[in-house]
Amino acid sequence: MPSRPTPTSPPQAPPSPARSRPPTLAPSLALAVALSLAACGGTSVDSNPVRPAPDTLKLGLLTTKTGAAANQGLFVEYAARLAVREINAAGGVNGQQLELLLRDDKLDPLAGVASARELLALDPVAIFGVFSSRVALPVAQQVTIAAGMPFITSGSSPSITALDDNASVWRTVASDALQGAALADYILAQGHRRVAIIHVDDAFGQGAAEAVRARLQQHDVTPLADIGYATTKTVGFGAELAALSANGVPQAVLIVGFALDGASIARELKEKLGGQMPKLFGAGNFGTAFLSNAGEAGIGMQVVSPTAPRNAPDYTRYRDNFVREVGLEPEGTSFTGYDAVYLIALSLAQSGSNSGAAVSRSLRQVSRPDSAQAVEIHPGEFAKAVAAIRQGADIDYQGAGGRIDFDAAGDPASGTYLFLEAVRGADGQASFVERQVITFP
Repeated sequence: MPSRPTPTSPPQAPPSPARSRPPTLAPSLALAVALSLAACGGTSVDSNPVRPAPDTLKLGLLTTKTGAAANQGLFVEYAARLAVREINAAGGVNGQQLELLLRDDKLDPLAGVASARELLALDPVAIFGVFSSRVALPVAQQVTIAAGMPFITSGSSPSITALDDNASVWRTVASDALQGAALADYILAQGHRRVAIIHVDDAFGQGAAEAVRARLQQHDVTPLADIGYATTKTVGFGAELAALSANGVPQAVLIVGFALDGASIARELKEKLGGQMPKLFGAGNFGTAFLSNAGEAGIGMQVVSPTAPRNAPDYTRYRDNFVREVGLEPEGTSFTGYDAVYLIALSLAQSGSNSGAAVSRSLRQVSRPDSAQAVEIHPGEFAKAVAAIRQGADIDYQGAGGRIDFDAAGDPASGTYLFLEAVRGADGQASFVERQVITFP
């Protein structure tokens, strides 16, 4: 485990793909990932993208490859490439092989919009992969809605539900209106009533903090403080933490942000409060990047993640395939990249044509049971889905991250949430372990 940075040192960047991938990576997937990574330049969009093949079916993958959440974006990419490989091995979609076109949103709204426009010019049937609401909202509002381009995101801001999108924006995780309520209940169940909130000042942070605050107030608990911080900030939270404890030392602090900023807040809070260190809770602060940078201050951190139980059959199937092909354990919400590819491919197969209109027309249909005899489709079962469609059957995709069942707004009808806690094992290594799984509401 890397040594803990000093308070004035910048957080450690997530390991580069070349170092984080073991030599057992399957050759076919290793080549695909290597090609995609080689295409990533240092500008707001890829400076030297791989030329798309002329006869493939294009999917636009827009995710974070640089910055504070690069590690999360890397695993979304791995998962998406795994899904593409499985579907192509099953014969592709309506006679065409899938091809991913990768762009970096840099966790930045301007870069995300620029990269989305470049993807749009390459004529994919859909764009997916954005996990930050701060990027997803402007991409939808400035690029995809006007173009009628299907856009699947795992951003969780409640503002996404309210978009006037003409049924073109969908997401593979539930709104923070659900996650925030579940997280507040989890904090209260542990007896904490002196709660303070610190959040990144973007659509994700604001939406999640508001959802938690509203739920706490329903239980007559008013947060001691609710402090926002700049989206560009990853170190130096002295002023924010002074404001956080201005009304007294809290029993619990909720951090809504990303791995590197969350790790810095945890370290600086430990240095400030010492033996009065409150219990830490978080949304978005999970994975190896947080643990590596938070050091001992991160041990005990409890985080919520939209996911499925790690022992659920569908997640287990996805996890086993991921480990076999990628050589790593899947992290965070990587499954959203996998599920998005399957949903797009299934909707095209259902429609019998390869176009953006076909995706929008059939996404809801393939995500839920529309008859009493629906055929459930599980991870890795694209060939089974095609056979069922040819027989005129109703199909219902069971995602790696749980049931989707899109509602009228394109949101999952319910959220399944995994609560994890950072612990140090007997071997001295820090890791997140599963504590509880709930479906809400």
